[in-house]
Amino acid sequence: MATQRRVTTPQTMNSRNNSKITYIHGSAAPKYERIPQKRPVKEAERTATPDIQKKQKVQAKPSPVNVPLLVITLVAFAALGAMMLQYISLSSEISVLTNSIASLESDLNDLKAENDEYYGRIMSSVDLEKVREVAIMDLGMVYASEDQIITYESHVDDYVEQSRVIKD
Repeated sequence: MATQRRVTTPQTMNSRNNSKITYIHGSAAPKYERIPQKRPVKEAERTATPDIQKKQKVQAKPSPVNVPLLVITLVAFAALGAMMLQYISLSSEISVLTNSIASLESDLNDLKAENDEYYGRIMSSVDLEKVREVAIMDLGMVYASEDQIITYESHVDDYVEQSRVIKD
């Protein structure tokens, strides 16, 4: 069954919203948008003159400032700012020192590697047979005999001090 609409003639106007009344025959009814209602004006607002409204605005005073609370707040913010500046200063100092330490460690490793290289070259250039030959032939050194060797036990692992001169 078809839906039919019929609009009434201009004589039948709705007095509330000044719109035409539409009759719908059938089961499909359209949805209308809701018209916002005007806020009712209060009697006091209607009778108030602009002079009274100006006086009311002038009479509104700001609340008094709590001076001790304001001082405490300012001191707290100043302390917080000082702490933040100190933190930033210390943080940047730590960064600089960390970079410095890394640079020094790199230099130390380079020097150790260079030192080990020199030591290796020196040790490889020394001929121990040549040293023994020069010591025995040129300097007159001899190996110790069995009766010259004295053995002892040490209770300390570090070193041994000689307390008296050993006779030949």
